[in-house]
Amino acid sequence: MTTDIIPPSEIQSELCRIWDSLEGANKMRASLFNLIFFTKKKARAQYIREVSQKVIEKFPSRVIFITADTEGDYLNTRVSVLPSSKGEYDISCDFIQIDVAGGHQERVPFVILPHLLPDLPVYVIWGENPEEETALFTQLEKLATRFIFDSESITDLSAFAKQLIDLNQRPHLDIADLNWARMESWRDLLASTFYRPERLEKLRKSSKIQILYNAQETAFTCHTQIQAIYLQGWLSTQLGWKLAKLTNDKGKYTFEYSRDGGKVEILLYPEWYEHLKAGDILSIDLETEDQNHFSFGRNLDLPHHVSMRFSTLEKCDMPLKYIFAKDESGQALVKEIIHRGTSQHFLNLLEQIQTRKEFSICEY
Repeated sequence: MTTDIIPPSEIQSELCRIWDSLEGANKMRASLFNLIFFTKKKARAQYIREVSQKVIEKFPSRVIFITADTEGDYLNTRVSVLPSSKGEYDISCDFIQIDVAGGHQERVPFVILPHLLPDLPVYVIWGENPEEETALFTQLEKLATRFIFDSESITDLSAFAKQLIDLNQRPHLDIADLNWARMESWRDLLASTFYRPERLEKLRKSSKIQILYNAQETAFTCHTQIQAIYLQGWLSTQLGWKLAKLTNDKGKYTFEYSRDGGKVEILLYPEWYEHLKAGDILSIDLETEDQNHFSFGRNLDLPHHVSMRFSTLEKCDMPLKYIFAKDESGQALVKEIIHRGTSQHFLNLLEQIQTRKEFSICEY
């Protein structure tokens, strides 16, 4: 049930009216968090809206969804009740929509404040480039328990990393990035493969690593290389490798690292598959200096299945299968919400990225 445009002063009374009309309909009102989404009015706004629905399916919350328009001068508000999950009672939650343009954006914090549920965390999902700091950004930063970004919206990865490191200095604020969460399954896979000391030692002696990623762009995703950049950066920072050289040739990246006793070359290659998610990691191949080989590749027909093959000069192990969660789509934000604090691994990665100007991605 969605209302027409109402004045901001009537948001609470209209929500009360909707819930009164639902009395006896076996609907239970619930809110675990305050979730504030911000995006601009464009094609990607629908994607962010779908993400908000996936979040409340797991965690019913009061959602405040802000859409900023670059044309016009207005402030419109609507309210609705969205279903979360079904059982003996249908669990539902409040959805407050704010459409704003022009100078009215400065009024948005005053519209939001009366409708934040007290004593509940405030999670802000900022779906735009955080370099474009506005009065709204500054006010939401003060309110937020956790600030979650989507690096898909940025133009300069090194500047983005520096800004997140600066934000992390705020004592009350945790930070996260959806692209970091999107490749969590691959981080878990590598961590489980190399958890034994002897395996980890082989990984430390890597000489060449090749990562393939899906460069097929969509209306919602055009910076498809970010997850691959994050994955190689996570590996290198956790293993203590030092970045010596980085080259970028239209999506083909070559990273040269120095390590104890040798060098490591990490290559990122784009491939194009329309039926796979944009930016997905497709495969990882690792070679060590003593000619151990580790291969991890998605099954292109069953993308949540990963085949693992390990071999040496003397033997070749039987192939193994690793299964990711079948529906990874839209769950990245859910994972980031349930995490506490800011990942130290993520901060280590940001420290590496902020020092390299070659990470500008505006040309793609």
